[in-house]
Amino acid sequence: MKRHLSSVLLPLLLLAAAAHAQDEDANITAERARLAEAHKQAESRYKAEEKACYSKFAVNDCLTAARAQRRKTVEELRRQEIVLNDAERKRKAAERQRVQDERSASEAERQEAAKDRAGQDQGRQERATGKAASRDSQAASASAKAAQRQQELQRREADKQAAQRRRDEEAAANVKEHEKRLAEAQERKDKQQKRMAERKKPPASSLPAPP
Repeated sequence: MKRHLSSVLLPLLLLAAAAHAQDEDANITAERARLAEAHKQAESRYKAEEKACYSKFAVNDCLTAARAQRRKTVEELRRQEIVLNDAERKRKAAERQRVQDERSASEAERQEAAKDRAGQDQGRQERATGKAASRDSQAASASAKAAQRQQELQRREADKQAAQRRRDEEAAANVKEHEKRLAEAQERKDKQQKRMAERKKPPASSLPAPP
């Protein structure tokens, strides 16, 4: 906020300084014209007094007094010119400083604008980076979840296949056990039938007596 006020007030102050410098320039120009006119009037007055001196009895004294008055007037005008020249030098120095300040203000505004743009670009870049990071994080999370689901499906399928193998092995064992029992039962039955057949078999006839 302070930088913004400064960037607004400084150009206004520089404009005011420029307007003041223009007024001073106009005043100096007018003052130079006044001094030039005063010089002309002093020369005209001296020539008139010099001419009048030649009609007087004490010519030399009159000329000396006229020259002294002219010298006094010229010296005063010269003093005023020196003051005016000094004021003009100061005004020109102030004008150069004002131009430099305007350039510095323009450069400061340019740098401030560039800084603001850089800050905005950085903010956009950071937001874009944050969004990209968020998308990458979401993608990584989704990929991790998908991999986890795939692993869970594979685990369930492996458990299912293992359970099916156990059931198949148990069924095969049951079939084998059943077949074994059937074979044992058949063997017992065959033995029993054989024993019964042997019991029902008539005894062998005795051999005839020798003659």
